[in-house]
Formats: sequence, structure tokens, C-alpha cells
Amino acid sequence: MASLTWLLPLVFFAEIMCAKSSDKLVSLECLSENRGVYGENTLLKCEVKSRQEDVNVLMVFWKRDGSTILTSTKGSQKPYDPRVQLVKESHTEVSLLIKNTLRTDEGKYECTVITDSGEDKKEMTLKVTAPYTKPTMGSIPEKDIEDDMDVTLYCNASGGYPLGMIHWFDQYDTNWTRSAVTTAVETADKHINLMSKFTLTASSVHPGYKCSVFNSNGVKEGETEFQLMFQNKQKGSEKEGAGNSPTAIAAVVVVVGSLLCGLLILMIIRRRRFHQARRPSTHPILNEPYMEPVEVMEKV
Repeated sequence: MASLTWLLPLVFFAEIMCAKSSDKLVSLECLSENRGVYGENTLLKCEVKSRQEDVNVLMVFWKRDGSTILTSTKGSQKPYDPRVQLVKESHTEVSLLIKNTLRTDEGKYECTVITDSGEDKKEMTLKVTAPYTKPTMGSIPEKDIEDDMDVTLYCNASGGYPLGMIHWFDQYDTNWTRSAVTTAVETADKHINLMSKFTLTASSVHPGYKCSVFNSNGVKEGETEFQLMFQNKQKGSEKEGAGNSPTAIAAVVVVVGSLLCGLLILMIIRRRRFHQARRPSTHPILNEPYMEPVEVMEKV
């Protein structure tokens, strides 16, 4: 009797183990951590594994943060979100496709599958990232800058997620980020806009600066270069542009032509005056009355 009492717990434990082993005839394999990109399609890949050759998937349930977003019964899908659908490239695949991924799609997902050989479920997470736009730069004042003047540069990058960073560099790649002030604003669609400003003392010796935006992993996503518009440089460029214009070229041609014509007229006038100055000196010789020579005879 005592031996039978000892065997009862052992038999009960064996039955539990057999039940668990029978449940594991079917298992669900999914990637525990998934990453999606804003605006692109994301696939949460899951597949049914079974020790039996012919396993039939009867029902599939997909949840996001505890709320059902899709059910499938014997091949008939019922999505609660128009952007999701079940992908079955094989009879054992139960992957979830999310179209045009949004920032709000980030969260915890759960897939439950029921087959004719058992059931299983798995949990996974989805992280959504969004690239930042190319930075835009400007300065206050915008132009007519002079040496030793205080100038504020600003740089904006929008539409990214998660929180990124803006770095400042001069034309020699010296990092000035510590001297800048950067703020981040979350938009209604859960994106982040970055705004940064940097005040400096202007110098025409090094007028070049650039702004770079980095994502949360420290990878550079965009960069913009900017040149301070100094007063002298602006005037010089305007004069150079005016000198190369068609109007300026035509004016030069007119001036040169006028000078040539003036020189030609001056040469003609001087030549005429020269001839007129010589003629009076010859007239007395040519117009003097002719006198025959008289022979003077001496008295004897």
C-alpha cells in the first residue's frame, strides 16, 4: 500500500510531461526583435514548425499592444487595420505584413496559431525608425556681414525618429557643437523636428560652416554647407557680374569706337592745318612780279 502511494505522484508527473510533449508537436518560430522604416513595408515573419509532415493551420490571431489587428480562419482573413494582411507563401507561414509603416505601429506584437496538431503563440517587438530630412541652414543677418560682427547660424532637420542629434563644424572640420543650442519638438504623428542655433563672431578668413544631422545610432543622415555673405564679397561679386554683362560689353565697344573715331578726326584736322601753314610762305615767291635783269654799265 505504501509503494502505491509513492507511485501516484510519479504517474501524475508523467501524464503532465506527456501532455506537454504532445503540445510541442507544433511550435511557432518568430523573430523576437523587428525593425521597420517609416513609409516602407514591414514584415513580421512567423512560421509554423511541426514534427508531422502534413499540418493544417486552422486559425491565426495577431495582436498589437493587446488589441487584435487581424484574424484568419481557414484562409479567410479579417484585418482590423486596412494596412495589415497575412502573408502565406507556404502552408506553414503566418507572417504579418504592415504596409506604409507608421510611427504608431511601434510596439509589442503577439501571434497565436491553432492547427490540427496543436497550438502555440509567440511575442515580438517592432521598432520603427524614420530618417531626418536634409538640414536647412541660414544666418541672421543674412547678408552684408562684416568682420567681428555677431552672427547667429540656424539649422533645422525634421521628420525623424527616434531622437537624433545636430552637429556643427567649420570649414576646417572643427566641431562647434558644444557652443550650439539644440531643441527637439515632437509632432502630432510622433515624429521629431530638430532645431539648432549657433552664435559666432564673423571672420571673412573662414566664412564656411556646415551642419550635420545624426540618427540615434550616431550615423550621419544628412549634411548642408553654408557660406557667410560678407559685405565686401557681395559688392565684389556684383561688380564682377556687372562687368561681364552684355550691356557692359556693349558700352565698352561704344567707348572704344568713339575714341578711335575721335583720333581719326583729330589726325585729319592736324593734317589740314599742316598744309595750310606751309602755303603762305610760298606765295610771295610765286606771285612776285618778274623783273628782267638790268645790266649796269660803268661810265668811261
